[in-house]
Amino acid sequence: MAKSPAQTPDGFMEALDHPRKAEAQALRDIVRASGPHLVESLKWNAPSYALGADHLLTFNFADKKSVRLIFHCGTRRKETVGAPPFMEDTTDLLEWASDIRAIATFRNADDLVHAGPLLPGLIGEWITASRAG
Repeated sequence: MAKSPAQTPDGFMEALDHPRKAEAQALRDIVRASGPHLVESLKWNAPSYALGADHLLTFNFADKKSVRLIFHCGTRRKETVGAPPFMEDTTDLLEWASDIRAIATFRNADDLVHAGPLLPGLIGEWITASRAG
């Protein structure tokens, strides 16, 4: 059975009612270009990007004042809140929630302009580090 348009990432984004929708679409374009080998799907009610069975990047639209991109390592690795991060973030874009989960928050177009050149490298480093563990 074919999925309805709303059940696809494109359909989800088209129907998205969020004040930062333009920033979300620009961020989505960056993620897709940075990880063309990642498979985009919907998970946790948002676009999510997986390598094999592990979802590594997922959008979060809970805050109407920002768009968040959650960096995580799938569900096979146990996370420890308060433990040191499993990789170094030289971009200062990530706010660490645990040793293997971090959040990049984009409040406006300027945040995205600043982060845009840094995100491809950060996404690549995240994929490499998450696969190594």
